[in-house]
Amino acid sequence: MEKWVKWTSRFRFGILALWLGLAAVSVIALPDLQAIVEKTEQKFLPADSESQQALRLLEQLNPDAKSRSTAVIVLSRDGGLKQADKTWMNDLLAGIETDKQRLGIASVLSANTQPELSERFVSKDGTTTIAMVNLPKETFEEDTKETVTELKKLLADSPEGAKASLTGSAPISQDFQQSSQDGLAKTELITVILVFVILLFVFRSPVAPFIPLITIGISVVISRGLIAVANDYGMPVSNFTQSFLIAVLFGAGTDYCILLIQRFREELVKDGDRIAALSRTMRGVGKTIFFSASTVFAAFFLIGFAKFGIYQSAVGVSIGVIVTLIAGVTLAPALLLMFGRAAFWPFRVEQGRGHGDSKLWTAAARFSAKRAGLIIAAAIVLLAPLTLLFQGKRSFDDIAEINPGLSSVSGFRQVEKAFGSGELFPVTLVAEFPSSVRTPEALAAIEQASAELAKRPDVQEVRSAVRPLGRQLTELTVSDQLGKTNDALGELKQGVSDVGSGLSEAQAELSNGRKDVEKLTDGLNQLATGAVQSRDGAGKLAQGLEQSRDGAASLNSGLQGTSKAVSSMKTDIDELLANHPELKNDSNLLAIAGKQQAVAEGLKQIAVGAAPLSQGLIALAPAARQLESGFAKLAEAQRQAAAGSATLEDGLGKLTEGLKQGADGLGRVTDGLDQVRTAQESIAKEGGKQIGGWVLPAEALNSEQLKQALDAYVSSDGKTAKFDVILKSNPYAGESMDATEELTSALRESLGGMTAVAGAKVYASGTTAQYAELRDISFNDFVRTGGLVLAGIALVLMLLLRSVLAPIYVLLSLGFNYFVTMGLMEFLFVKILGYPGLSWTVSFFVFLIIVALGVDYSIFLMARFKEEYRPGGVKAAMAKAMKTTGGVIVSAAVIMGGTFGAMGFSGVDTLVQIGVGTLIGLLLYATVFMALIVPSFSFLLGEANWWPFRKRGTDQVRGPRQPSSNRPIADQLPKPCFTRTKAVLPAWERTAFCLIVRFKISRRTLPESSSCRRSP
Repeated sequence: MEKWVKWTSRFRFGILALWLGLAAVSVIALPDLQAIVEKTEQKFLPADSESQQALRLLEQLNPDAKSRSTAVIVLSRDGGLKQADKTWMNDLLAGIETDKQRLGIASVLSANTQPELSERFVSKDGTTTIAMVNLPKETFEEDTKETVTELKKLLADSPEGAKASLTGSAPISQDFQQSSQDGLAKTELITVILVFVILLFVFRSPVAPFIPLITIGISVVISRGLIAVANDYGMPVSNFTQSFLIAVLFGAGTDYCILLIQRFREELVKDGDRIAALSRTMRGVGKTIFFSASTVFAAFFLIGFAKFGIYQSAVGVSIGVIVTLIAGVTLAPALLLMFGRAAFWPFRVEQGRGHGDSKLWTAAARFSAKRAGLIIAAAIVLLAPLTLLFQGKRSFDDIAEINPGLSSVSGFRQVEKAFGSGELFPVTLVAEFPSSVRTPEALAAIEQASAELAKRPDVQEVRSAVRPLGRQLTELTVSDQLGKTNDALGELKQGVSDVGSGLSEAQAELSNGRKDVEKLTDGLNQLATGAVQSRDGAGKLAQGLEQSRDGAASLNSGLQGTSKAVSSMKTDIDELLANHPELKNDSNLLAIAGKQQAVAEGLKQIAVGAAPLSQGLIALAPAARQLESGFAKLAEAQRQAAAGSATLEDGLGKLTEGLKQGADGLGRVTDGLDQVRTAQESIAKEGGKQIGGWVLPAEALNSEQLKQALDAYVSSDGKTAKFDVILKSNPYAGESMDATEELTSALRESLGGMTAVAGAKVYASGTTAQYAELRDISFNDFVRTGGLVLAGIALVLMLLLRSVLAPIYVLLSLGFNYFVTMGLMEFLFVKILGYPGLSWTVSFFVFLIIVALGVDYSIFLMARFKEEYRPGGVKAAMAKAMKTTGGVIVSAAVIMGGTFGAMGFSGVDTLVQIGVGTLIGLLLYATVFMALIVPSFSFLLGEANWWPFRKRGTDQVRGPRQPSSNRPIADQLPKPCFTRTKAVLPAWERTAFCLIVRFKISRRTLPESSSCRRSP
């Protein structure tokens, strides 16, 4: 150690220059941790988790959409949207659609793009309208951040009186990350200021604080670069990495520096030699610092075995602890050697003037030694009830941790108010099938499963391929179709009733008309008799006509002969006149000639008229014979008609009887239809309550509306389908997470019981599903990793203290302190401040910090206890340890608690609660547990503190270590021995004599010490 210190003294300026150079290289050449964290997703779910498998299936559902994150535009107005608001929204969406390539948008879903689903985008009260913007890249990609920024600018000119907000997964996550980073920046500044103020108070010097501040500051810079490099090799990082790095390094690192500086001042007053003082300091506290840092390193390193990424992201702190440890044993000693006594200016460090023992801790040591059992019993009685306040209530609501004035938060609250809590973040259940579900049978099964999910009390609605609006397609259900059939049956019943009435009327009419048929039969018989008579008359007429025909022929011949004779008379008269010209003027002759001409002309006309008469008579004769034949046939037909009428009379009798029976039968049909209708009304009524069937015609699959729904909810190959379940409760609430697990199981069971979709695998996705998995994974990791951390710390304590029993009660005290702290935390934040629960990571990280850093105080005390221990002197050793380290422990706890307490000003609930919990836990442990409970255990156990490695009453026990003071060995021997020998023996003989006496008294050998060897 002396060589190391001398080497450090010789190259102290070189060591400082080396560390400064490493810090410069880290800033210039190594990656920026802040930039890496900004691009890192903060959930860190394992790749084999159900929600991650569901996300991979959803990507297959619609590969062309390429949506990896979403933003939601929200436009609202109290009292209802105006037409101007709707016009502005339509223009905005049209502009986004036109410019979506420049904006980096995959698609926009709104009432304009999907009018058939418009009611999903407009609230029922008319106060709010939304539009879903799908983004092609992950939430924290630079392109996504730029798109969100551009969209916010577009919303800046919303109509007066209306409010436009941008919410959704991307804006909310980005605002949460920004809030965390802003809180971290505040924490860093407050931490540095707070540490400096506390160090001023501890050292009462404006110079000494710069030693830890320079050491830790350089360590932080280098650690950030190394952690960023480790991220390239798979080490996860998050905002917690940066927060804990600052808090742990400034807290624990400052503690180590305080221990080093305080011990250096204690050693410096002995002889004023800074090199010798530093040598003794490093011998005294070097091992303590090493083991203390080892516990912190072990705790954070073992977090790497966690399954959950956010927990794993704290493993980077272990790199910082190593850097800080190396800086603490190289840079801090170099700075101490450079400053020397000036480090404690304006106070002078004079030889023989130490810092003094703590009176308060001296009194605590005295009280604990006398009342150890009482203190432990009182601690159990008084503190145990506080542990019962810890019910393990955890909150997963990231939105509640963000400033409510941010656009993403106010937009979410508006959607929650107008549409319901689960509208923005539905639970998406993804089912993978062995064959296509684009069939009527499979879709019927999907409808039945959807209906069963919708009946659950925690579900607001279910959206799927067969119910894209969250409602059942009633026209395809059996109950609806039974209702329509029922209406048709009603109409049929009326028709049957009308037919029955008509038949009854017809039967009555036929009964009345039967007598008329009898009259018809008699009339037909009479007509048949008349037809026979007409036949006979027609025969006589034909005979007469034939005779007239013959007479007309004779008349015609006679007329022709007469006409010729009369014509020849004119010739005779002409000859007469020729012979007797004198007769030309004879009046008689002229009269005869005129009469001859008149007769000749008349005969001509008679001959002309007689010719048609003759022809007509010739034609009438056959017609008369036909008339005779027709009357004969008519008589026969009338006789047949009479016979048919008689038959008709008999048939009408039978028809009348049949109509009566038909009317009676239709009456019974009407009664039956009433019964069927009543039964169908019951089926339809009950069928609306529980799905009784589903009828989807094959041709309906080609309808445009159903095709759009299928494309939105079923993959092109039909082997993947999703169900969007809108819950009634907040998506971050514990009941929502419980419901998600139950919904997943219910859908598996429902689909598994139907042949058309047998063999389906179901996974849950969405914000609620992810947090449900986080809840289980984080708790399991807490139990498993917490056990590893405790085991690692126990191993370090065993190596340091060479004991099994002492580490056990130290760890018990740490665990008891944790539960008391968490009880106080839950009482403060849940009972008093009204939080639904502590942020979900708080319990784990508070445990980690309290155990990993609180054990440092145990190491400070127990290491000094071991150093001061002499066989049989447990009380004296513990009292000495408490006197000398009590002030250091309190100072270290105040600094550590202060660095984490600075998170209380971050404005982020998680960091605030971690900071407050750490402050309470560390201060409680440093005061109550370290001042009373842990010493009481050591006092009660006595020599058993070192079990099983040291055994009282054997020669295996080592003698006393060289104490930190420079008193002569004789001063450390029993007073009676020294008094009796001082006056009569030289110094070296007195020493030898006292050693022999002590051996005889205690039966133990007192080994030589360095002082003994130097005695004259």
